[in-house]
This record gives sequence, C-alpha cells and structure tokens, in this order.
Amino acid sequence: MSKKDYEMEGDIRLWGVYVPDEAISAVQDILKSKWLNTGKQEMLFRKKVCEKFNIPFCVAVSNGTAALRASLAMLNVKPGDEVISTPYTFMATNTSILEQGATPVFADIKYDDLNIDPKSIKERITDKTKAIICVHYAGNPCDMDEIRKIGRENNLPIIEDCAHAMGSKYKGQFVGSMADIACFSFQVVKIITCGDGGVIATTNEEYYERLKKYIWYGVDRENKKTRLLDPLPDDIDILGFKYNMNDIVATLGIAGLDHFEVPMKRRKEIGERYRRELASCAKIKLMYYSPDKTPNYQIFPIHVENRQDFAMHMQKYSIQVNVNNRRNDKYSVFGGKRDLPITEKVDNDVILIPLHSELMDNQVDKIIKTIKEYDRI
Repeated sequence: MSKKDYEMEGDIRLWGVYVPDEAISAVQDILKSKWLNTGKQEMLFRKKVCEKFNIPFCVAVSNGTAALRASLAMLNVKPGDEVISTPYTFMATNTSILEQGATPVFADIKYDDLNIDPKSIKERITDKTKAIICVHYAGNPCDMDEIRKIGRENNLPIIEDCAHAMGSKYKGQFVGSMADIACFSFQVVKIITCGDGGVIATTNEEYYERLKKYIWYGVDRENKKTRLLDPLPDDIDILGFKYNMNDIVATLGIAGLDHFEVPMKRRKEIGERYRRELASCAKIKLMYYSPDKTPNYQIFPIHVENRQDFAMHMQKYSIQVNVNNRRNDKYSVFGGKRDLPITEKVDNDVILIPLHSELMDNQVDKIIKTIKEYDRI
C-alpha cells in the first residue's frame, strides 16, 4: 500500500468526533467569564463523572497519558521496578512506565479479545514487580476477577487503562467503578471528547488524596493555604507534575457527559449490526464479547486473512481502514521483541473498520457489503 493510499481519507472515515451543539455556547460563556484555569467547571466535571459512572473518587488531568504517569508516580514506581503490562496498546500505556524509570514487562494477550492474558501475568511476576497495567482494548473489558485475584495474592495494585472504555461494563458495573486505579482519556476521537483530557478514578480514598497532589506540583489545590503573600503550603514533599485540567477543557467534557447516551446508542447499533451480519464470514473473525461484558464499541477491530489485500479492497471503495496499534515491543525504546506468540499473530491480522456515531445507515450498508464482497474473493 503506498503512502498516498494510506493517507486517503475516503468517503467513509474510520474515525468520528462527537461534540454536542451546546458545547459551543458553553465554551463561549467560559471564555467570556475570564476564568480559564482550573475552577468550578473542573469540579463540576469531576462530580458528574463520579455520579454518572458510580466512581467513588476521581481527579481530572490534562490527558490520558498524564493519568497513567501520575498514577505510577503515586504508587512510587521508580527505577529498578517492573510493571507488568500489555504489549498490544497505544505506546502511551508503556512509555508512562519508562518515564518513571521503570521497566515494562510484557505479558502475552488473548487472541479472542486482544486483552492481556491473566495466565501470562502470573508467569511474569518477580520480586521487582510493583504494579500491573491492563487495557480494556476496544472497550471490551478485561477478565478483571482473575486479574484482581492475582493482584490481591501478590499485593500488587492494578492500574486499569480505560482509554477505550468509558461507559463499558463488567458484570453489570461500569468499568472503573470498582478499580484500584482507572485511567480514562477524553482525546479527540473518544466517545466523550475534550480535545484532550483525562480522569484518574479510584475506590481508594488514600490514593485519591495523594493523586490530588501529584497532578499539581505536589500541592492539593483544593486545600492549599490562602494567604496574602504566599498561597502555597510551607512545605512540599512530593515531586508532582503540571497535569491539572482547565475549565475550558472541563466545559467540553461536561457537554459530552450530558449527551453521552447519544453517541453510545448509535455506536451500539452499529457494533451489534456488524456482529450479526459479519459473523458468518470465512475470511473475517470477530472479537469475542463475553455475555458478562458490555462493550462501548470505542473501536471495532477484526481479524482478517491477507490484511494488506483487505485494506486495498476497502480503500478501492473509499472506506478507511487502519491498523490502530502495533505490538509495543517492536519499538527499540522498549528494548526489543519478546517471545509473545499470540501478540505476534494479532500484530499481523488485526485491522479496524469504521465505527463512530456519525456513520449513516447507508454507509454502514456499504461497509458490510464491501467486507462480504472481499470474503467471496
């Protein structure tokens, strides 16, 4: 596939952006108010996130990567430590480990849902292991009962990378609502978008109190002293970051939360239609969605025979498809490839087809028809 072919946007785009109309006027109001930094809107955004998704505590940050990095720092992950993680994710999941000076230890994944394999996690725990990161890939939740059991047995905290999973459910509970730590992203193509933004959710109040400091220079902004000459505390004993969310971003997030059901309903309609109408294809294998897991259909990955030929076929009909993530251990920054047989297989046959709330019914018809034509070739 040529660079020109790869960059062709096509008539049917892979990604879509959902921004409610009211977000425009709401952001205008904030701009006119002249309070653009972290303030009342950021607090309201956090309150709404907690209420909507049954999350006990959360802090808001500038992006999902910042959420991961702050969480690792709060857990005192440091040079010499190891963090078990998945290799099949956007690199930010694992560069955040490197930023703390620690080493990502890659567990293998499962072919049927692309999520980290609990058995492989167990095999990689050592005296140096400080935490476990799992990614709810494509909004299809991981096997959390098994992963949490491993965490409890080895006294290891679990960080759930929920960048894909806002609104997904595991055994009837929202992803993140039962988590040690759950890191969400509101990047531009997420179901709720702030352009960029993130949230760290937790069920642990001690973690929450500490996270408030890690996201703003080691200072809890909500409880900092207010004095005439110096509003900062007398001492700062935590090396924190500049990760706080501002009120402009929070206002976009509030609008997205208030209309969350609109894109979710449409994504569900499309995702379930794909599952019904593509299930019998011989050259296509769909992800497995366990009955006790409710995906949000953030993306729709499939396994396909002869991926290059499939991509050329789809683009011939102006339908964008793409490889969303590559195995992270292929990048030299992570130290080179590991022996991960399922990851290797997945890295060669997974591709995304379009799924977002802006797709029209006739476009979904065309996508399904074109895939079925490929299946008959």
